[in-house]
Amino acid sequence: MDGFYRAAEKLDLPKILHRISYYASSELGKEAAENLEPCSTLQEISVEMKRIDEMKRLLEGENNIPIQGIKDIRSSLQRAGIAESTLSAAELLSIAQTINTSQKIKKYIERRSDYLPELFSLTSVISIHKELEFNVFQAIDEEGRVKDSASKELKSIRSAIINKKLQIQRSLERILRAVSDQGMVRDEILTTRDGRMVIPIKSELKNKFPGFIHSASATGQTVYIEPSETLTLNNEVTELHYKEQREVERILKELTLQVYNVVNQLQFVVDILTKLDLSYAKAKYSIEIQGNTPFIKEEGSLVIQNGYHPILLMRHKRNMVVPLSIRIGESFNTILISGPNAGGKSVTLKTVGLLSLLVRYGIHVPASPDSEFPLFPKIFVLIGDNQSIENDLSTFSSQILQLKEILEEAAQNCLVLIDEIGSNTDPAEGGAMAASALEYLSKINAITLATTHQTALKAFVHNSVLMENGAMEFNQNTLLPTYRFKVGQPGSSYAFEIASRLGIKREILLRAKDFLGTQQNKLEKLLFELENRTQLLENKIKESDAELLKNKELSSIYEQKNKLLNNEIKELKRRAVEEAKELIEKASSQIELTVKEIKLQQANKEVIKTSKNKITQIENELKSLEQSLADDKTVLIKNLKKKIKINDIIKLKASGQTGVVLSLPDKEGNLSIGFNSIKAKISLENIELLEKKNSNKTAVSSFVPTDKEFSSEVDVRGFYGDDAITIVDKFLDDALISGLQRVDIIHGKGTGALRKKISLFLESDKRVKLFRLGEWNEGGAGVTVVELS
Repeated sequence: MDGFYRAAEKLDLPKILHRISYYASSELGKEAAENLEPCSTLQEISVEMKRIDEMKRLLEGENNIPIQGIKDIRSSLQRAGIAESTLSAAELLSIAQTINTSQKIKKYIERRSDYLPELFSLTSVISIHKELEFNVFQAIDEEGRVKDSASKELKSIRSAIINKKLQIQRSLERILRAVSDQGMVRDEILTTRDGRMVIPIKSELKNKFPGFIHSASATGQTVYIEPSETLTLNNEVTELHYKEQREVERILKELTLQVYNVVNQLQFVVDILTKLDLSYAKAKYSIEIQGNTPFIKEEGSLVIQNGYHPILLMRHKRNMVVPLSIRIGESFNTILISGPNAGGKSVTLKTVGLLSLLVRYGIHVPASPDSEFPLFPKIFVLIGDNQSIENDLSTFSSQILQLKEILEEAAQNCLVLIDEIGSNTDPAEGGAMAASALEYLSKINAITLATTHQTALKAFVHNSVLMENGAMEFNQNTLLPTYRFKVGQPGSSYAFEIASRLGIKREILLRAKDFLGTQQNKLEKLLFELENRTQLLENKIKESDAELLKNKELSSIYEQKNKLLNNEIKELKRRAVEEAKELIEKASSQIELTVKEIKLQQANKEVIKTSKNKITQIENELKSLEQSLADDKTVLIKNLKKKIKINDIIKLKASGQTGVVLSLPDKEGNLSIGFNSIKAKISLENIELLEKKNSNKTAVSSFVPTDKEFSSEVDVRGFYGDDAITIVDKFLDDALISGLQRVDIIHGKGTGALRKKISLFLESDKRVKLFRLGEWNEGGAGVTVVELS
């Protein structure tokens, strides 16, 4: 993959890799990130991206993956692979800890295999070494020391050492007391020299104390003597230490042999853990840059939507970095970018190059997931001052040598990025050479982006097939760059405008324009005016878009209000029909009575027939109107049945009370509604679905009493009998608590069934003093007035 290393250096990819290494949990992962290699196939990149996606999902969700505890045990495994070798206790402990971590990770991902297929595929082949792990943890403690319990022999030896040392200490304490009484010691303490316990004796009395002299103090006034009485015991302790060392060596050798038997499998586990930790680090980095997996293809056009330069994101907040959107490789394969100095031309090249490299290295890109990246076989970068004093090369010579290399090695579908092409020499000759190079790269169908300040080169690209001009936008009011890239027109360098802003005298600038020449001045002025008009047009488009959005919102509001109005009209029609029906019933009754009287008086039969026909005509018209409303109601209920969901907020049409949907409608169109602590079965035709944005405000039933106020009436229209009784029962309790003497129960007229059900309930209720139907001004037969005892 030589076609990427030099580009990676030029585009500062190592800085990104170093940042990724920061997130790795182990030295293995850090090293893998720092030395990351580009992927060679589309399949390999796809797998890497999927692993990052899955790891990112874990981090943004549970964030408890047990990845801590991976150790770099490669050198230990390498030594364990040599016969008769012995690993240290610390090395064996690291191996056991890594095995333990690998088992935890394997189980963790296995339990989530349904939505972590790539990570499961990676970790499912981790081999199990429970016996080795158990044996090491049994023999070695957390500090990396061999435990006494590692073997019976070692426990016996260490117990003997402790006993011997206690015996020596008791003997020395006895001797110390004796010589202290004789005034032979400097300090009445026991100390050690060369691992053996000694007594500090005054130098002038050393010949009077039998024993072995180990050392003397710096002043020479004290000598440290091991008494003859304890020499044998100390020698026995030394011998026991040798035995202890040999037993420890035996235990470590035995454990190393167990590692030796599975060393290849453990090396494979280490490789898996390294890949896993690398994916973990990449996922953490992706979260930092808000990265995504773009659409990746073998070849074709390059499409970047809202792409950010990764290194700029490390230095600045996201909202301070201007994103890049660019499309190349469809109708044209070459873009020549022009514009003012420090306007973002070089950054645009680097953004394209660096994002393309991230894809090749299997790393998420800080761009929209709708972006498209072809798999460039090679990336060529010519950016920066390449002057070399050591090789006696000027900036231009160095640039030409690199351009030569690019032209020789570039091929179809390669990415070529050239900054300031044809610069650092005579403008006419450099421009001609640049035009020829761009033409060649376009012919071989390489994807090429180059920058320039040369007007002639902009004109050449404008008149060329498969080439397009691009520009970095410049705010002509503030005379500052906006760093936004636009394709389709060249940009002006704005040299005079920037010089004027920075304080160059006006007379010098005017004279400079004279030197520029009429033709060149006209062209620059044309570019200036073109960009000015473009900016004005873009502002107009933004205003139009804003106006269009406003109109859409108004249209939506109108539709909602129109819908509400239609519903109100239908409700008015329904009420009108009910009232007309009631009126007709009364009129019909009156007419029948009149007819009866006429018959009794033996009136003309023709008159009677005519009267009946008129009544029949009125009844037919009323039925027609009722049918029309019934059809509207059927459509309305059908639509409501489709829209309504559990936990939606509804309102009763009759009373305005609100409740929560507890179940979906059954075949008859009835559903369960919760009104605070009450659950009722309501028909779809009696409810209205509230808008979700208002649901928080209407989430409780309006008839439920509160500490602040209590309504003296309850509306149970639309409820079934048993549900209505439950509501009335609770309402009467709350009314008594609130101290009310009289309440109204609104049940409507209808067939009278609900009124009768409530009357039967009230008759046997001890809380009720008396009840009656309402007067004409109280709601008539649609209301029952209750006086409480």
